[in-house]
Amino acid sequence: MTWLLIDADMLLYQAVTSCETEIEWEPDVITTHLPLKEVKYVLHNLIESKQKLVGAKRTTLCWTAADNFRKTIDPTYKGNRRESKHRIKPVGFKKARKCAEVEYDSECWFKLEADDVLGILATQNKDKDVVIWSGDKDLKQIPGFHLSDDGDIKEITEQQADLYFYRQVLIGDAVDNYSGCPGVGPKTAEKLIPVKDFNPCDAWQTVENTYKKKGLSKELALQQARLARILRDTEYVYDLITLWMPPIRPTTVTTAM
Repeated sequence: MTWLLIDADMLLYQAVTSCETEIEWEPDVITTHLPLKEVKYVLHNLIESKQKLVGAKRTTLCWTAADNFRKTIDPTYKGNRRESKHRIKPVGFKKARKCAEVEYDSECWFKLEADDVLGILATQNKDKDVVIWSGDKDLKQIPGFHLSDDGDIKEITEQQADLYFYRQVLIGDAVDNYSGCPGVGPKTAEKLIPVKDFNPCDAWQTVENTYKKKGLSKELALQQARLARILRDTEYVYDLITLWMPPIRPTTVTTAM
């Protein structure tokens, strides 16, 4: 039985913005209208189309909570969105979300973003037929099956997911307002942490060394990693969040002859 996990924040955003209508009552008076009935119809069709692509028998919408644990790591996380709040949350979004949470199987967990809920559920159930849909590239750091908008289902291995994560710590994410390591873009990150002979311990050492060369501390590198990290099942147990820690290189024990 295929279980489809959906980034509900993103899908509802698509539905709401496609239904918005601006009305110019007079030269200096313009209002935005949102027919909620139309939003429900569009959202239903969007969900149904993805269900058909994977043959889903179960679907869960994953939502972002009001509070965000990453703001305790860095209060400026996503702070760049405040000025453009009207674009991030369109008119009627909250009302439409309340309706969707009642109508569909939904998950919203304390202090977590929708990405985290997707990541935890997917890695908790990796022995089951689970497919993730999200338009957010950050989900590439979650191993499992991912549905694209064109209908392709791609498997991301644990190694590929880890590789993406370490590179992301270097690159940063301007949309989420964490900078990563200055001057490091995707191509540089690929050269610094190549696919060949990938090893998490070596990758983290490269991250720390790259930050150090820029005059930045390993503490900052760790902060950036924790902001970038999408939670997996072992990092959220009984509502307790375990912040990501660097991998420990195994010690070699030698015995005297």
